[in-house]
Amino acid sequence: MKLIGTLILIVGMVWVALGSLPLVRSKALSVSQNDSLPAGAIAFVGGPVSVGSGSTRVTLEPVAESTIKQTTLGARIGTLARGRHIYLVVRDLQVVGQPGVLFRLYLDLPSGAKPIRTDPHYVGALNFYNAAEAGRFDTPNEKNPMFVSYNITRVLRNLRAQKLLTDQTTLTIIPSGTPAIQSDPRIGRIEIVEQ
Repeated sequence: MKLIGTLILIVGMVWVALGSLPLVRSKALSVSQNDSLPAGAIAFVGGPVSVGSGSTRVTLEPVAESTIKQTTLGARIGTLARGRHIYLVVRDLQVVGQPGVLFRLYLDLPSGAKPIRTDPHYVGALNFYNAAEAGRFDTPNEKNPMFVSYNITRVLRNLRAQKLLTDQTTLTIIPSGTPAIQSDPRIGRIEIVEQ
């Protein structure tokens, strides 16, 4: 019993040392039955987005709605109402096998940059531990509407203050090591949402 407690402590310490953020699961940002974008959606990337041993960079497309003007994230964070937050939401994670590494997420990271975890562009770490294996469900998240979300309000404010936000929002995904061969990790959809 003492050995199990020690192992749990070691795993917890490694988890913290790797800089991973806890998964946030919330019904507040869930997608409606018809799988449309949630209310308050600002930008998105439809998938699947394959991630692997190198960095992956995607550009988020702004959402055109009559109630939300198409503005940059820099302008949006500057006018954000008190009590409102902006989230990065990652949905429909799929793998063929577990990759065995974390994937670090960076917002508007310049091309070719080699960031460290304390980089101002750093959003958090993503793992595929609970990802469904490919072909395991009929429609992505039909029976399990779980997702991973990151409150990026502070990151956006810091980047805006340092004039590091770009007009076209990008997300760079960098593995913390070499993923297991043929694990084929994929992200179904990425969204930025205001709530």
